[in-house]
Amino acid sequence: MILVASVLVLAGCLAQWENPYFVVKPSGLNWVIIRQHYMTGPMAGYHVKVSIHGNGTVEVSEGTSALVSNSFAYNTKSDTWGDNHKARTTISEEETNMIFQDLVNNGLFVKRERSIFSEESAPIENAFIYVSANIQNKTTGSPDPVTDPDLLDSLKMTIAWFYQPRPASKKPTLN
Repeated sequence: MILVASVLVLAGCLAQWENPYFVVKPSGLNWVIIRQHYMTGPMAGYHVKVSIHGNGTVEVSEGTSALVSNSFAYNTKSDTWGDNHKARTTISEEETNMIFQDLVNNGLFVKRERSIFSEESAPIENAFIYVSANIQNKTTGSPDPVTDPDLLDSLKMTIAWFYQPRPASKKPTLN
């Protein structure tokens, strides 16, 4: 009995020491969702979401609707409810794996203790970026925006690969 308890405690401790940097293996079960929320400036209130799945499916959503960043949004009476524009593309397994590996290499699974809102040195941004992921049964997600500079640059580059902003004339004006 003591041996079983010791093994369980040791296994729990080892899980916390797991290396956040690893070689990503291709899998249709891997996924990353990157959400960018514009907080200030002419794009305030605008959202962009890039969802990349291990099977190579990439979906980009943009707009002012709560549906862009929250699939469970329910305020159908909102003035911006219909402003949700989507595009879907497919990339190769090699490209998908390269993106996932870049994010892992830049600290996607590094556990961070402090919130951006408790850090005095938090960068001033006009847009906050959030990320959630499941790669090889390792998961991450945070209610706080990403502040790590290397991971933030990698996320911004990933968004830029897939997000082509609509012309300003097609974007709704926000009051």
